[in-house]
Amino acid sequence: MLKMFCPILLVGVLLASGPWLVADTKDPITPESRVNLIRTLGSEFVSLKVPLPINKTGLVVNSNGDFDWKKNEDESARAGQFIAPGITVQVTGIAINDDRIVFEVNGGGKKKKKRFLERVQVGAGGGTRPIATPTVQAPPEGSYVTIKFEKVVPNLTPDKVKEILSSVLDFSKKSATKTFIESVPDEFKEAVKSKQAAVGMDKELVLATLGRPLKRIREKKDDVQTEDWIYGERPQKVTFVTFLDGKVISVKEY
Repeated sequence: MLKMFCPILLVGVLLASGPWLVADTKDPITPESRVNLIRTLGSEFVSLKVPLPINKTGLVVNSNGDFDWKKNEDESARAGQFIAPGITVQVTGIAINDDRIVFEVNGGGKKKKKRFLERVQVGAGGGTRPIATPTVQAPPEGSYVTIKFEKVVPNLTPDKVKEILSSVLDFSKKSATKTFIESVPDEFKEAVKSKQAAVGMDKELVLATLGRPLKRIREKKDDVQTEDWIYGERPQKVTFVTFLDGKVISVKEY
């Protein structure tokens, strides 16, 4: 009985500690989810909950939304300028890399030349800080907020990303996306919410809904010129949006 039990116990221990169980089993983000994140969050207005240093790094949080408070305070002091908590900023760009999602805020951390007082340092006990500090009245410059994952960016929804960033950013502000949808004619609102083109849309509305196409192809037949906008690449879903006189006359997906 003992001889039979030992091999079983050994197998159990190996299975429990095997690398196939501790490895990251999350599926990496799909092309469709990438597009969805960028379209949904790419122009959001958010309110800061913490100081955001104006530099090339900004603030980095992990996949649970945690970050080093002390490091963030030190970076804000070292940068000399930061965007204060409570300020409303806009997400102006999103980059999805192998193991991180980088949100560009207010155009990124391109610092202007510091004013004189911002270059003057005062301090005691070995630490220094600039005399000048940001004010809520001054137009805030840009920075970055990054979500750093252990291995790869998993397949996330926009709501999950908002949840991760909830300790840093307040998404309860009325978003640019919601404002845009409210201005869309009723017959197209459902299509816009679903990020789809629909027959009857004009080019401006398709651009706002789907973004810029991968390719544009014009075709003339019997004095009738149509224009195809192509979204996506094989083996992923490919969408053909056909225009005639500036209006969508056909939407086909392959």
